[in-house]
Amino acid sequence: MKLENLFNHLLVKKIEGTLPSTEINKITQDTREVESGDVFVCISGVIFDGHEYVETAIEKGAIAIVAERKIETSTGNVPIIYVKESRKAITILASAFYQHPSEELSMIGVTGTNGKTTVTHLIDHILKKAGKKTGMIGTIGMDIDGEQIPVLNTTPDNITLQRSLRMMVDRDVEICSMEFSSHALVQGRTWGIDVDVAVLTNLTHEHLDFHKTMEDYQHAKELLFSQLGNSWKNGKGKIAILNKDDATYQPYSQATAAEVISYSIEDETADFFAKDIHFEKDGTTFTLVVMGSSYPVQTKLMGAFNVSNALAALAAVFSIGFPLEEAVELLSEAQGARGRLQALTDTGDIQVYVDFAHTPDGLEKALQALKPITNGRLVNVMGVMGNRDQQKRPKMGRIAAENADHVIFTMENPETEPQSEITDMLLKGVETENYTVIEDRSEAIFHAIVHAQPGDTVAITGRGHETTYRVGTTIYHLVDEEVAREAIEERKRLQQDTI
Repeated sequence: MKLENLFNHLLVKKIEGTLPSTEINKITQDTREVESGDVFVCISGVIFDGHEYVETAIEKGAIAIVAERKIETSTGNVPIIYVKESRKAITILASAFYQHPSEELSMIGVTGTNGKTTVTHLIDHILKKAGKKTGMIGTIGMDIDGEQIPVLNTTPDNITLQRSLRMMVDRDVEICSMEFSSHALVQGRTWGIDVDVAVLTNLTHEHLDFHKTMEDYQHAKELLFSQLGNSWKNGKGKIAILNKDDATYQPYSQATAAEVISYSIEDETADFFAKDIHFEKDGTTFTLVVMGSSYPVQTKLMGAFNVSNALAALAAVFSIGFPLEEAVELLSEAQGARGRLQALTDTGDIQVYVDFAHTPDGLEKALQALKPITNGRLVNVMGVMGNRDQQKRPKMGRIAAENADHVIFTMENPETEPQSEITDMLLKGVETENYTVIEDRSEAIFHAIVHAQPGDTVAITGRGHETTYRVGTTIYHLVDEEVAREAIEERKRLQQDTI
C-alpha cells in the first residue's frame, strides 16, 4: 500500500510536510522494529512515550511519523501526520494496511475473569477435529492452523493482531477464537476487530490494581458486547453468549444489540442448560438441554466451572452454524488447556494437578472441584503475584486454608516486591493453622509431593502454563509441571528404597 492511500483512511488529520508516493513496508509503534519504509506511530505508554523516539525511528528508515502532540525535533523531509488520538489512529491504519482481515474470518471473542483460555481451547478443539482450519489467540499463545507462536499479552497490540489475522486469512483459516482481556478492551487494543460471536464466562474479583473498582471492571468487559453492534456479516447477525448464572447477565443483555444466547448450570430457562451433572475422577457427565432437545455430554474436564465452560464453547460453535450433535461428540475428546486443572499422569498413589487459578473465584472453584475426588488430604501449593492487586491476597489465603486440608504458601512471581510481604498479606486472611510457609516454589512443590500420603491430592496453583518468574530485575525459569514431575520421580525413588 502506498503512503498517501493509507492516510486517506483518516478523515481528521493534519499533515506537516509532503506525503511521498512510496510503498509502505509496515506500520509499527516500536522503534526496535523500525526498518526502511516503515510508518512509525507515537504511542504514549505507561513507561515509554513514542514521541520521544522520533529521531531514532527516522534514523532507522521511517518514512512517516504519526503523532498526537507536537514533535519539537527536526524530522527533515519525513512528514508528520498529527491525529487526535494515536491509539485510535493506529487501529484504523493497521486494519486498513492489512486489508481488514477480521471481516474475512468468523471471529469468536471470549472475555471474563476465569475460563477464557479453556473456552477458546474447547472451541478450537471441536473445530479442528471437524476438519476446520482454525486460529486461536490468547494467554498461552497463538495458534495459526497448528503453528504455535508466542505472544506477550493475552490480547496483543493492534498491529500484531491485524498482522496475525492477515496471516490466518492468507493460510485459509476459517474461524478464529480469541481471548479479549479487560486491559485490551479499555486500552483499545481490540478496536477494528469485527467479532461475530462474543462470549462471557464470568466476572469475579481481579485486576482491581488497574480498574480500581468492580464497577469499572464490569464496564471494561461490557465493551466487547456493546461494540458488537447490530450489523450483519456474511449474511449472519451478531451473537452474544452470556452466563445466566453470573450477575452480569442482565446488564450485558441490555448493553448489546446482538441476539443473546444464555447458558446455565442452575437456571433451566437458559438456552443451553446442563442438568444431571455427575463428577468422576476421570471427568464429568451431564445432559445438555437446548430448545427442548437433550444431548448426553461426556467430558474429560472436571468441576462445575468446567461444565459452564463447556456450555459456553458449545453455544459458540452452535452460533457459527456448527451442528450441535457433532460438537457434543467431539467435545468428549478434549483435554482442555495446558495448566488449567491439568492432571499429571503416572503419579503413583497420589494425584497431582497444575492449575492457573490466580483469582479468589478461580482458586475456590479449583479446590472445590478436587475435594470430592480426593480420598486422602487435599494439599494446596499456592502464592500470588507481586506488584499486583493486593486486595485479593487475604481472600485467597482464606480460601486456600478453608478449602484445602493443608496449604503450603510459597512464591508465584514476586517481581520487585519482597516475598515475605506478599506471604504476610496472604496470611492475614487465614484463621487456622493448617499451613506451612516455604518461600522457594520448587522446594514447596517437592515438599508437598514427596511428603504426601497415599490417596492425597496435591494442587499446585497460580502459575499454570507460565515458564518464568522475576525477582527484581532477574528472570528465572520455572515450570510447575516440570518441577512436579521431578518431585514425583523422587517420591517413587524414595518409596522404592524403603522396599
